[in-house]
Amino acid sequence: MKIKKTVETDVFIAGSGLAGIKAAKELADLGNRVLMVTKMKIASGSSFYPLKASLGTQVTKDRDDEQTFLEDIEEMSRGMHRHDLAEVYVREIPDRVKEYREIGVDAKKLEGERKACFAPNARNIYLLSDWDRIRRKVGEIFGRYDTLSVMEKTVILTLIKEGGRVTGAVLLDENNELVLVRCKAAILATGGFGSIYKHNLNPNDVDGSGHVLALEAGARLVNMEFIQFIPGITSPKYKTLFGEHTLMYCKDVVDGDGKSLLRPMLPEGLSLKECLEIRSTHGPFTHSLESRYFDIAMMKRITETGNEDGFRLQFDPAIYENKEEFYTVYLDWLKERNVNLAEDEIRIAPFAHASNGGVFIDPHGRTGVDGLYVIGELSCNIEGANRLGGNSTGACMVFGKRAAEHCSDYIGGVDPGIADEKQATDRLTEMFGDPASAADADVEAAAERAREATEKIREILWYHANVVRSEEGLSGALDEIRGLEKVVDLPLLFSRQEKRQLAFKARNFLKLSQVLLLAMMERKESRGAHYREDYPDEDEAFGRRLFVSSDPEGQPHLEFLNE
Repeated sequence: MKIKKTVETDVFIAGSGLAGIKAAKELADLGNRVLMVTKMKIASGSSFYPLKASLGTQVTKDRDDEQTFLEDIEEMSRGMHRHDLAEVYVREIPDRVKEYREIGVDAKKLEGERKACFAPNARNIYLLSDWDRIRRKVGEIFGRYDTLSVMEKTVILTLIKEGGRVTGAVLLDENNELVLVRCKAAILATGGFGSIYKHNLNPNDVDGSGHVLALEAGARLVNMEFIQFIPGITSPKYKTLFGEHTLMYCKDVVDGDGKSLLRPMLPEGLSLKECLEIRSTHGPFTHSLESRYFDIAMMKRITETGNEDGFRLQFDPAIYENKEEFYTVYLDWLKERNVNLAEDEIRIAPFAHASNGGVFIDPHGRTGVDGLYVIGELSCNIEGANRLGGNSTGACMVFGKRAAEHCSDYIGGVDPGIADEKQATDRLTEMFGDPASAADADVEAAAERAREATEKIREILWYHANVVRSEEGLSGALDEIRGLEKVVDLPLLFSRQEKRQLAFKARNFLKLSQVLLLAMMERKESRGAHYREDYPDEDEAFGRRLFVSSDPEGQPHLEFLNE
């Protein structure tokens, strides 16, 4: 495991979505040397997912609205969010939204006020769009800094700690060669983990590697069971984000035989029209509203039949008479992709989308591990059991700036660590095994087994850790994945330079999938994004947040805490 080169910097940033971009520019403006590493290219990840029309940011109207906004977050959080983070957000987002242009993002304010996803009260909404233009602008802005460098197509294998603080990292560059980074601090902004599911609305690089990095560095995860599942288009354009607001014009959702999927599921007193109207107000599934039957009906039919083609929506052509900007932006975007909701056969299904949970942080993005900050979707942030629409983008700006400012002060008071090659190789050996002990076996066969294992994990989670969960399904899934660990030969794969990324991915999928399943099993109730068919009610006994830490043997330890 030869280290190709060593790079020295003040701050190491992982991830190039909105949060990473904001933090990098802030740190560079403060005179720090910054190295940004991204798995793909600059301005990537869920922030710039290509198959969605736009992103929104929800902004506090005025001082009087701050308390109302906090109450909105509290209501949909179901008690699972961190209050001080929410207070910071509602207070600071009006100033941060003005700074989008500084990082190359044109945020256009929609006319009037409107209710964001899950929000009972209307506010100002700023719309972000045109990812290619943003990517060009970010590249131009970053190019003005001599102290800001970017490594694309590069993976972070592990962080290095000395004396309890982060002082370095080991990377795998685009040629699968090892690079050692020496730094005074690290900021992780690697996003969520949607691509660990078979059907998801994320780029492939949103794979949860940051969660494993942070957990193994000593940080804690929280709210991992609260994963957003959101309707996505399966046909005619697979993996396209579906605009839930269009359900106001939907007459029914039907199966392959043209029969209503939803009507048989609805309880007495809830009409089809009422269910669809409620469902049109929010993107992700939630147990907290009566619209839950819409997603449950689809997911139960999929798991019963194994048919993943999706279900057809019947739209009223009057949808194209609505000239409200929120509709026209989405409908015009679909038209550019030759999709017409009223004329084409539109099929949808629940897709894994975003994580409401993540690394536990304070209002400065600190994780409890000196020198390690986490921001963006990787962090637990202000969400709880549900996430209000338009808060995730805004939180990237708010906490990206806060983490950068605190980090800049922190590194001014610490000396660089040594982070030498021996530390790096020792850590890699601990993770992947000793390459020298790798068996003289068929590497291609081992690689195929690892690829099959990662795809099997994605399928297992899709069928057993989706919208509808149960003890039987979750425990069976956990047993299957633990069995897959025995067929993946990490020492052999990592000993071959060209197979290192595969070894890294397989290891992360095996570890993170088990954390997710354990968290879903531990919460024996239904709350927000977490629905247990065998425990269908919200239970006050589970009115605490579920934390995940790594025990001395490196195994996940779960505990409900009032933090």
